[in-house]
Parts: sequence; C-alpha cells; structure tokens
Amino acid sequence: MKEILIVPDVHGRTFWEPALDFEGEVIFLGDYTDPYPKENISMADACNEMLRIVDFKRRNPERVTLLIGNHELHYYDMDYRCSRFSFKYYDKIHELLTGEETAGMFQISRLVGQYLFVHAGVLNGWYEAHREELNAHPGKIDEQLNALFNSNQESYFEISLFRGGFHSYGSPIWADKYEFLNERTVFNEELIQIVGHSQLQSEEPLKHRQIWITDNRRLYRLSELESWN
Repeated sequence: MKEILIVPDVHGRTFWEPALDFEGEVIFLGDYTDPYPKENISMADACNEMLRIVDFKRRNPERVTLLIGNHELHYYDMDYRCSRFSFKYYDKIHELLTGEETAGMFQISRLVGQYLFVHAGVLNGWYEAHREELNAHPGKIDEQLNALFNSNQESYFEISLFRGGFHSYGSPIWADKYEFLNERTVFNEELIQIVGHSQLQSEEPLKHRQIWITDNRRLYRLSELESWN
C-alpha cells in the first residue's frame, strides 16, 4: 500500500505544513477552523490556513482528501452550531464548503484498504440506526457515508450525552472516544478506523480495538501507526 500522511484536527494550527512536501497521499481528518482561545490563534488566521489547505487540495485533487469535521458541520447550517462558532466568518466558510467551485472537495469518509478514515468514527449503534439508509446507496462504506451526508445531512448532527447532546449515539463526526471505549460491538471488525476529534493529552495515539484516535496536534504516517505498540 502506498504511504499515507494523516493530518488530524488543524484548528488554525500550522503543524500540517510538512504535508505540502509529502509525495504520497494526504488525508486531513477535518476541523480546520474554530481555534482554541488558549492557543492564541485568531479566527482570521484559522480561515487563512483553511484556504491554504483548500488550495493544496485544488493543486493535488487526486492525492489530497479533505474530510468534514463537526467544526465544519455548523458552517453548513448555523442552526446546529457548537463551541467556538463564528457568526462573523459564517458566510465565508459556508461558501467555501457549499460553493460551486469548492463543495466537491469535502467529504465525510475515505476508505483505503482496511482503513476507514472519518473525523470521529462510526459507532455500531449509529450504524445500525442508519443501516437501511446507508444500504440504500450503492458502493463501499465510505461511499455510503458520503452519500448519506448528501441525502440526509441531519443524520450527522446527532450528538450523544458524552458531548452534550441527547441522541443515543454520536454520528461519525460527533462520536466521542468514551463511546468507543464503552461499546460492546464494533460495526465492522474487518476495518480499522482512523479518526481525530477526541483530543489526546499524550504524544501517542490512542488505539482501542478497531479505532485509532490521533488528535494530538501532530502528523502521522500510516506505516508509523501500524507499527505503534
């Protein structure tokens, strides 16, 4: 399998920049804007980084994947806004996500071999609740997840109690790491999910059964994750 560089949640940071010189496939796991106040990154700076990432995708359409995170989701529809939402930059980001020139650059998921890349991960409970809708779309699981977003965007606004919502399970861009730690059954034992979303305090990824969580402000090569103990 060709080498893949994984870029977890950016939130306006610049740690992703070595991806510009990477010759293999690059997969961004979502969450480009809405920086954390404690990191002293302005929303203007974060939007500029997002524009740079979109330009990177534009110049390398076949080998750069831009996934949608929960901090993109509320710029599709402000009625579902979450923390650090910016009214000031809503129109600008909304146009980037939905405009004719750039909307096609963003997707929910990417499947490469046995690896399913998605912002927060697919919980078995959420999958079972939407199995019929997903199976109504042809293709592999990533194609089904992407098609469901286009046909029923609201299904991705489902948030569990772990993140302050009221649904039984978080969606693939809202699922929390504790939901995966507590679930008894994975939705597909043949797949390994590589996600961001749940912040880690360590410099190491968190591996639990079929889910690998990487949100700790660093880049990963897939081969590095595969060799991690």
